[in-house]
Amino acid sequence: MASSERGLAAASLLLRVLTLLLLIASLVIIVTNKVYAPFTDVVDPPNLTFRDFSAYRYVLSAAVIGCAYTLLVLPFAAIHVVQGKRFGRGRGIALIIFTDVVLAVLIATGAAAGLGLTVEFQRSPQDSDFKNFLNLVDVSCGLMLGATICMVIMIMISVHPLT
Repeated sequence: MASSERGLAAASLLLRVLTLLLLIASLVIIVTNKVYAPFTDVVDPPNLTFRDFSAYRYVLSAAVIGCAYTLLVLPFAAIHVVQGKRFGRGRGIALIIFTDVVLAVLIATGAAAGLGLTVEFQRSPQDSDFKNFLNLVDVSCGLMLGATICMVIMIMISVHPLT
């Protein structure tokens, strides 16, 4: 394997690991984020979590699917770096690139759904606890967008040797 190809494979592996770390951080933030319901008149208001909003459940689902896929493909990327063997020629590499593109779009739409709902909630006045809840959702979605950027760069690296 040529030195430049080994470097591209190592960069791709590094980007996959970074993608996984960003998605895990996003998951931790969204799952642990909760706040007392600011818009209820109950004496003991319930906790609001990501489960109470469909868009935030989609954010969580996209992050979980992204983590699972990255964990599935990570060993193949490591084998490519260590042994110089690709997952396959032609159709095999095209399948990996295609699934990378699909997952990048899924993660991006998950982050966009979370950011969109957060922007809508931020238009109305709310207390500081709910603002903190929304800010943490923003951070989680921002990490997902960072993972999407890593995946796009990884896709460009994967396509480069095919040209």
